[in-house]
Amino acid sequence: MAEPRYIVDSGPIVAALNRRDAHHAWAKAVFASLGEPPVTCEAVLTEVCWHLRESPQAVARVLEMPSRGDLRLFSVVETEGVALAGLVRKYGKRMDLADAGIVRLAEIFPRAKVITTDVEDFRVYRRNRNEPLLLIHP
Repeated sequence: MAEPRYIVDSGPIVAALNRRDAHHAWAKAVFASLGEPPVTCEAVLTEVCWHLRESPQAVARVLEMPSRGDLRLFSVVETEGVALAGLVRKYGKRMDLADAGIVRLAEIFPRAKVITTDVEDFRVYRRNRNEPLLLIHP
């Protein structure tokens, strides 16, 4: 996989697909400006599908995004489970699997910017123990 410039969390994907989301316009503009598909992990897609569960059409669209080239998937649990476990131990209840996957992707791809609406958590998380993440947020 070529090094991505962007990593995307669940919030911007949900916002882009849900017109009623407070960050809808922002998310649509961000995705339109990237010039390449962002990378994410399966846990993020699971979280997105859960948030959009009332709309089978939106869930179907999410599931098609990697095949259509709108997102690039990186399987972190299979190859990075030990690192993910370390992150979850470090951050405790604050961090779920999707967040751990995003932080681990930021460690693997250190120049990539994380696109998120979850500024409260992602400003706290650190990659490689003490480096802040590069964020794109509303």
